[in-house]
Amino acid sequence: MALDCYNCVLCIENDEETLWHLFFDCPFNQACWIFLGINWDTALQPTEMITKAREDVNSCIFREVLIIACWSIWCHRNTIIFDNGSLFFKRWRSLFEREMNLVNLRVKPDFSSRITNWFSSL
Repeated sequence: MALDCYNCVLCIENDEETLWHLFFDCPFNQACWIFLGINWDTALQPTEMITKAREDVNSCIFREVLIIACWSIWCHRNTIIFDNGSLFFKRWRSLFEREMNLVNLRVKPDFSSRITNWFSSL
């Protein structure tokens, strides 16, 4: 499916959407990362950037948060493009929380308590 425009639908800067922009440069998504307490050092190479963020966050659920945050950004983007949705941080947050809660239902009790504690710190 070809799109009429390849600009980012998540930001007001009207920049071309690249993977880098979508997950790291877009102001909307930067707000998502800040909400989650993840600060990206974009001067580093991607793998180093993720390693540094993981060390800074120092949480055993960093990988899950990273994956679900990216998934939620992607789903929110697709809702805007394909379902004529609107850009709302609250909608992204709700999607992120729902997905994290689904993960929480499938993990061992010890890990579940870590997710619950992490949620309460937001």
